[in-house]
Amino acid sequence: MRAAVDALAGLGAEVDEVDPGFADPVEAFHVLWFSGEAKVLQAYGALDALADRIDAGLARTAALGATYSASDYLDATAVRMELGRRMGRFHQTYDVLVTPTLPLPAFPVGQDVPDGSLSPDWTSWTPYTYPFNLTQQPALSVPCGFTSAGLPIGLQIVGARHADALVLRVGQAYQCATDWHRRLPKLLAEEAR
Repeated sequence: MRAAVDALAGLGAEVDEVDPGFADPVEAFHVLWFSGEAKVLQAYGALDALADRIDAGLARTAALGATYSASDYLDATAVRMELGRRMGRFHQTYDVLVTPTLPLPAFPVGQDVPDGSLSPDWTSWTPYTYPFNLTQQPALSVPCGFTSAGLPIGLQIVGARHADALVLRVGQAYQCATDWHRRLPKLLAEEAR
């Protein structure tokens, strides 16, 4: 990540290390996301009748989503709106926010969460991405390196609402200055031989 930020600085970006200053909005995200799942699946019948036709994790979270009240939904919407205002103020000073895409390396295929996770929810390992689903901000992930085990690392570029073009320009500038997007992870490179 430091090398990626240094590459952006080398391109002329003024870089400050700052905290955007918000608490984890995961509970509000769950209310909005899970209740949305429940509503979408409602068109296909009762959730218990769908259990053998949908992903088990989706069935679990949609069932939870069906338990939320209108008050829960409105409270979660208020958290979403406040986070959007906070990020709007942040972007009055900073054009983009860059973060790691994920706080951990890839884990085995077929798992919803990494081994040892205390939560069954995918939000437990995506704390840098779902807040911007809440705020409806454009975010882009570009390759920026590999772990010592050869697993890919992503750099996330987040812009203000409606600043999609800026986010894409920053991503393109980064990719023009690096070649990470052209490199294959070790396992794929070995398979390609």
